[in-house]
Amino acid sequence: MTGLPLLGPAGTGPALRRLRRIATLLTTATLAVTLSGCGLLGGSTNTGPGAAGDRGLERDKVVVGALPVADVAPLHLARERGYFSAAGLEVEIRPVPSGPEAVTLLLGGGIDIAFSTYPPFYTATAKGTGKLRIVAEALAAKAGTAVLMAAPNSPVRQPGDLTGRKVAVTSTGSISDVSVMAAARMHGVDPASISFVPMPFPNMETAMQQGSVDAALLAEPFVTKASKNIGAREVFDTATGPTAGLPLSGYGARADFVDRNPKVVAAFQRALARAQAEAEADRSLVEAQLQKFAGIDGETARLMKLGSYPTSLEPSRLQRVPNLLFEFGVLKQQVEAKDLIVQPR
Repeated sequence: MTGLPLLGPAGTGPALRRLRRIATLLTTATLAVTLSGCGLLGGSTNTGPGAAGDRGLERDKVVVGALPVADVAPLHLARERGYFSAAGLEVEIRPVPSGPEAVTLLLGGGIDIAFSTYPPFYTATAKGTGKLRIVAEALAAKAGTAVLMAAPNSPVRQPGDLTGRKVAVTSTGSISDVSVMAAARMHGVDPASISFVPMPFPNMETAMQQGSVDAALLAEPFVTKASKNIGAREVFDTATGPTAGLPLSGYGARADFVDRNPKVVAAFQRALARAQAEAEADRSLVEAQLQKFAGIDGETARLMKLGSYPTSLEPSRLQRVPNLLFEFGVLKQQVEAKDLIVQPR
């Protein structure tokens, strides 16, 4: 019988070479399958520490839009201390100029979670422009946390001087102008006589100094900075009277995002609540974060008045905000806070 020899003179016959190639291919394929199953090759399997798949999360990253204010210090703290990553979640914090703009980005799909004062969440719901949910609280008012300030040369020296004056706020139809209106009315001023000028917090100090506005509603750290930098003085504290202890800000998401990603939302809530509790117990943690993400000096951070950092979502407390918005005509119909709240799982 004739055919190809199995072995050549030096043990390298064609048939043997073919067998060696087959054995090599089989060994390589087996090794690749084994390694990819262990996550050592760059395939789609993601099973490393903190991976979303390990914890059953629907995704491993969320983008949060936030202003550089004291309210969000726990958000930065949670990211820095690894509370989000320990839950399998990467959180990108994207700067935004105001709460309403954050909510606009949220509705358009530009971010996953928006930090904002509460009115934009309620107004979007009332107007039917979007189905939103409140997933966490950020800050509640304490004395000195939201103050109407005026430059030394401003004609506004007391609440009664506000009639016909220009007041800077971050946005209209928000907690900023509504809290000023509530406090003004308490002092006998017709809220309709005040002209509100929207602008970001960082621009208000210059606007007061140049006289383009007569007063500005500032939140920390901008209250302390304006006082130090231009000698701005307090006209009245909006965190007193009808707005004392008022829930100021929180985090919201689209209803469809919450429905599709319930475990992601729950992980975000747990990690943030841990940081909120720590911030409430130790203000030095907040001071340190403000120096990092808000770029303020240590002295200013120590002088700042801080609000409270809630760790739970209480419908009765949050209902105060839509009630106030309805009272001042921002909402044309009443909204129930309980219908928007996503309680932690």
